[in-house]
Amino acid sequence: MKKIFLSIIFILILNSIKSQDTVVLHHKYYTSTFIKSKHIPLLVEYTLTKEMLSCTKKIKRKNNFAPDPDLPEATNIDKDYKRSGYDRGHNMSAEDNTCNKEGMNECFYFSNMFPQIHSLNGGVWKKLENQERAEAKQYGKIKVFIGSTGELKKIGKDKVVVPEYCWKIIYIESLNTYECYIFPNKKPKKSDYTSYKVPLTEIEQKTNIKFDKDKSIIK
Repeated sequence: MKKIFLSIIFILILNSIKSQDTVVLHHKYYTSTFIKSKHIPLLVEYTLTKEMLSCTKKIKRKNNFAPDPDLPEATNIDKDYKRSGYDRGHNMSAEDNTCNKEGMNECFYFSNMFPQIHSLNGGVWKKLENQERAEAKQYGKIKVFIGSTGELKKIGKDKVVVPEYCWKIIYIESLNTYECYIFPNKKPKKSDYTSYKVPLTEIEQKTNIKFDKDKSIIK
């Protein structure tokens, strides 16, 4: 009887996930709040620690992009990116997961991606990712929030939304400080990521998300 009850609860949870447009997907190394109709995350958040970056033998990047097993229908979108002119832009970077095979696999789920113009993804965005890892090593750990806002266009048969802006917040707990950035999703005019620094309130106003002491509250 107990097994039947648990099975019913599990089915109800699955049906609830399928019926909701915005769903929360918890993985070991990051959490994605994913918008099914847009096929991109509203928010990806994770903690990056010094230990996650401190192994001697690094895992090679395999580019094994894949649907999220917790939401396969809405994230089976690799074909939409092909010949679109946009990168499959990581939210949590693959470079953050070179010490753990599970983390490396998870970060290639499409629940951790949005379309990014290559000159941004491989330019100032990448430079900021390098800075995140430096800060995690320096301070022991950081909390990272990543997301996007606006809509430039849609790509592929599934109409994956290309965001107008990509944003990132780094919270350094030991300093109780936030570092916040907003990047237009186009060829950057400036090569220094600090040129895109903004107050926390600007991201909160654009996204309708409140950030307080390393927590996010979606309004």
